[in-house]
Amino acid sequence: MGSLFSALNTAVSALTAFQRAVDVTQNNVTSSNSPGYAKQIPLLQPVDFQSGNDLSGGIIEQTVDGRNQFADVAVRQQLSVQGAYQQLQTSLTPLQNVFDVSATSAIPTALNQLFQSFSQWSTQPTNTGYQSAVINAAQQTAAAFQQAAAQLNSIRASADQDIQSAVQQINQDSAKILAYNQQVARQGVADPGSQAQLESALEDLASVANTQVLPGIGDTVTVLLNGQTPLVIGDKVNNLQVQAASGGTDGPPNVAIVDSLGNDLTGQITSGSLSALLTVRNSTLPSLGGGGTQVGGLNTLAQGVADAVNNLLAQGSTTSTPPFQAGVPLFTYTAGDPAGVASSINVNPAATPGQLAATDPGPPVVSNGIALKLANLDSPTNPQIGGLSFTQYFSSLVSQVGNAVSNATSGATAQAQVVAQAKSLQQQLSGVNINEEAIRLVQLQSSYQAASKVVTVIDQLTQTLMNIVQ
Repeated sequence: MGSLFSALNTAVSALTAFQRAVDVTQNNVTSSNSPGYAKQIPLLQPVDFQSGNDLSGGIIEQTVDGRNQFADVAVRQQLSVQGAYQQLQTSLTPLQNVFDVSATSAIPTALNQLFQSFSQWSTQPTNTGYQSAVINAAQQTAAAFQQAAAQLNSIRASADQDIQSAVQQINQDSAKILAYNQQVARQGVADPGSQAQLESALEDLASVANTQVLPGIGDTVTVLLNGQTPLVIGDKVNNLQVQAASGGTDGPPNVAIVDSLGNDLTGQITSGSLSALLTVRNSTLPSLGGGGTQVGGLNTLAQGVADAVNNLLAQGSTTSTPPFQAGVPLFTYTAGDPAGVASSINVNPAATPGQLAATDPGPPVVSNGIALKLANLDSPTNPQIGGLSFTQYFSSLVSQVGNAVSNATSGATAQAQVVAQAKSLQQQLSGVNINEEAIRLVQLQSSYQAASKVVTVIDQLTQTLMNIVQ
């Protein structure tokens, strides 16, 4: 049988273990609302009575991290998808102000007025007022295209700023993860607070770009972009940068994401808000306003209208009898810049009312023949661009934008529910349950009181023995 001192050591070790378990439980409750915090589970392990341990036994406390790595990975994956949908919704919505078929939409309204002015002019080809109305309508049409091009340029500039901000966010999160690795390397172990900050940084990073997290040496982590390119590995960080992509020939160049060595990583970014921004900047906007290697639908429409009107006027005459006098083009735009037609289109300064050619010299000669053909240019039976009339072609651009916004909105709504479910599961598996902690605290307090009672009894026995000896 062990001595009283062995029994006292056993009781004291139990008290220490219970106190540490209480501290862990109290820290769980205090940190329960901290982002990224995972519950810490105090495990009490018995220590056998052994002769080599002076017959002392007792209990020791070992804290176990309650984080569920699979739940964390699931949350980060869903956050990455959500980040893409939400950014698409945010970045695409302003395009609906440019491509709109409502009664107040600038381009459809201007085109309608232009072809109505041609129709009115065809009734009295020599009417100066009607000729002036054609020029005024042409000016409104050119202004509508210029305004739309300016709006697209503004949206493009905003996307460029957002891309820079997203890359800065990636670098900032990478720096936080690097600091965690360095702290773990110094201390040899990660504390729950540091792990909570790490998880928060990893979730922020996942919402911006698709990343994979791998265990490193000790408790350090390695973060890979798309499972390929290291962003953080050990005590090294690979910062990203934004630069102009090569190969662009029409309009503003696309943007590329490169690492610290200049390697192009754009193709590796397939999810997160940065992926959505790159899609809008390098694909959606060029398809509408030009850029990279694309002319853009708006420029195609502007040039189609200008060329069709100018070609017909070039075939006409300002006089209805010989000698016929050729008219002048109504529209001008910068030649050799297909992606800049919408921003440069204007009314020919040389076009005066009397120089508009309404007569078709034939044969047969038709005094209002050209004016009638101009009035019929936008007819559905007279396709101009890819089998579509001008108005139909603009409507196809509106439909393209509308479908993209609708898909982004529905995707963001659905993904919000998926993220909520993933986080709920994460909370169930890794989060702090206040009820469980309260029950554990009551149990530990009872155990602590029992161990304290043992110490009290041993103290009383010791006093009794000392009195007997005296």
